[in-house]
Amino acid sequence: MRDRMRNLRSLLAEKKTDAILLTSPLSIHYYTSFHGFALEEREGFALITKEKSYLLTSKLYEGAVNAIPDTTSQIYSSDSPFASLLKQLLIKHSVLSLGVEANNLTLSEFMSFKKLAKIIPLQIRTLRIKKTSEEIAAIQKACTIADIAFETIVPKIKAGITEKQVASSLENKIRNQGATISFRPIVAFGKNAAIPHHLTSDQKLMSNDLILIDFGAKVDGYCSDMTRTFFIGKSTEEQKKAYETVAISQDAAVTFLKQALKKNTKIRASDIDMISRTYIELKGYSTIPHSLGHGIGLEVHEPPYLGPGSIDQLEDGMIFSIEPGIYLEGKFGIRIEDLFTIQNGRLTQLTTASKLKLT
Repeated sequence: MRDRMRNLRSLLAEKKTDAILLTSPLSIHYYTSFHGFALEEREGFALITKEKSYLLTSKLYEGAVNAIPDTTSQIYSSDSPFASLLKQLLIKHSVLSLGVEANNLTLSEFMSFKKLAKIIPLQIRTLRIKKTSEEIAAIQKACTIADIAFETIVPKIKAGITEKQVASSLENKIRNQGATISFRPIVAFGKNAAIPHHLTSDQKLMSNDLILIDFGAKVDGYCSDMTRTFFIGKSTEEQKKAYETVAISQDAAVTFLKQALKKNTKIRASDIDMISRTYIELKGYSTIPHSLGHGIGLEVHEPPYLGPGSIDQLEDGMIFSIEPGIYLEGKFGIRIEDLFTIQNGRLTQLTTASKLKLT
């Protein structure tokens, strides 16, 4: 935790900023170890100056935040509102420029904070791009739990079941293993799979139907993410060709990445995207309508990003997805997604659930 705080303060020095106000519950968790604030709410803040760290929240969390090491708690109330408390701390530490999370600030907050100091937007999510061994272990555990959940429910999927029932079964299997879901599962039957982010519905599974499932588990705040596409009954030649194309395009990207790691050369994320995307296009399909992949950690989508315009490079300590897809509107969609990590110059696949074997 102290290494993380040291990195954050190094960013302050680099950007010539006197302090940073963390507003995202995930950032507060990452830098202070406190994970009690709800993700959907604004229940507290963390103010990080060059010398001290503060957790600012209401009396609701007073006992909890008092126990956080290397952090001073500050409780706001109707008698001592947050804005007044923040102003006092900024004056105390001579803060003239205040860094904020550029991707996690409302307009009203910005208008309020700019009255107190010069506001400096910062991109701090990139500081989480490389994972520690403990973070990798948590994500690996989340992947294993998701793998087991998938393998358990697939044999029970029969014609007549609904998308929502499959999603519910997945969620239950994940929770029964002591984890939570990392995002609302996507379960899509038949032509619904042609919508990359289909909203799981009451659609019933038909005989000889295609199923796409995109889901993940969460352990100690860290997420997994995986997509599998398979068939109930017989698949058509058109479906087989599309599935084979997606599978080969994923393998091509993985092979390219492994070879680049052996050569110990810099690996641009956009190059990995291009390998898979080009293969799909050469087979006569439309380009992938989304990036080939994304990083994962406390959030399901975080740096690095494997897309055509990405400036990220893939390095040791990173965890990311590779998920090519083909989507034929009104017919079906195919996506295969796995998580990978680079450790000591080697690529390791973290998701291992069964994939369709075409004959």
